[in-house]
Amino acid sequence: MIVLLTGSAAVAQNMSQFKLLSDSAYQTNTMYQSSNKYQKDAMIFMDFVADTHPYYVKPERRTEWYAKKAAILEQCKNIESDETFVDALISVLGSLHDKHTDIYTMQRMQALQKATKEQGTADDAEKVDMSQVMSPHNSFYDYKFFPEESICYLQFNKCSNAPDYPFDRFLDDMFAKMKENHIKTIVVDAQYNGGGNSQLCSQLLTYLYPADKLKHLKTNVRFSDLLATICPESAQMKKDWENDGHKDELYQIPSPKIPDDYQQPTLYEGQVVFVMGAKTYSSAGILMTLARDNHIGTIIGTNSIFSPSHYGEILPYRLPNTDVLGTISCKFFERPDSASVDETFLKPDYEVDLRDKAAAWQFIVNHFSVPSKTNNK
Repeated sequence: MIVLLTGSAAVAQNMSQFKLLSDSAYQTNTMYQSSNKYQKDAMIFMDFVADTHPYYVKPERRTEWYAKKAAILEQCKNIESDETFVDALISVLGSLHDKHTDIYTMQRMQALQKATKEQGTADDAEKVDMSQVMSPHNSFYDYKFFPEESICYLQFNKCSNAPDYPFDRFLDDMFAKMKENHIKTIVVDAQYNGGGNSQLCSQLLTYLYPADKLKHLKTNVRFSDLLATICPESAQMKKDWENDGHKDELYQIPSPKIPDDYQQPTLYEGQVVFVMGAKTYSSAGILMTLARDNHIGTIIGTNSIFSPSHYGEILPYRLPNTDVLGTISCKFFERPDSASVDETFLKPDYEVDLRDKAAAWQFIVNHFSVPSKTNNK
């Protein structure tokens, strides 16, 4: 199993995880030896990205990438600071510059750490009484019943297990109580969920759809020297893959098999509503994508900030001649709906302005509640 970092903010917490890229292949390169430190690291960066990012596994894409090399090296002749150098690399990186593939100076990384900490403090200050729906709660996840509307409102804020209440046990309890109370609609509010462990999303989906029929994202990995450094077992996988005749191809990781002793939870048969907002990202974005592509429930809210098919799994690195740090994706996650692989965002079934909390909740009640008199039948 390949286990890597999943977010640039997480990477920022431990500088030692940034692996120093080697320039040994350039020691006999006359041009490299006569260049300034920014030109040297630009050469390494260009070759490194071409050999590591899944997007550049295709030869024609690498050709387009290398066409930018002369211009960036010329630009680096006059660069005098790491800050300007990082801006130049971000510019050449183009559309692949995102939360997973990024470049930093030490100063920017420290600023990111500070901003992340301050944002966490601000978010804590913003959190409101747990009884209020649609506004952020001070919890990993919690739920509330609205008996008159026959709605269970689940606020799913973090794809991580709460220390005192693991998500699988939380789900067992919640769905059991939903059955006891004949709840006809569940609202999964993930508008504040920035991701975490996708396993929690899978646990939720097993209550909503048969596990043996659920279509998952295809996970494709690109083997590279940096991946082998961080995850040594991938070096042998890379060798075996290439010995089998594969070149310029991504390796598709086999989907996990359902254990023989797996017991499918009782499926919830009521209405399912997912709430997607501007902060829904990473694993929470995968939850929305799987819901859409498996035709589970209805998605309301705003257009996603994530791509349903996307690059991810961060490899952290450090350029050898400057103090520049970077993160780069090594995997491509392909959505189940192959006809929509190139879509750059997920559109909700109903666009709802989530800034007006009361109006957003009223929209849900108007469209998805079941009158209490129906519940008694």
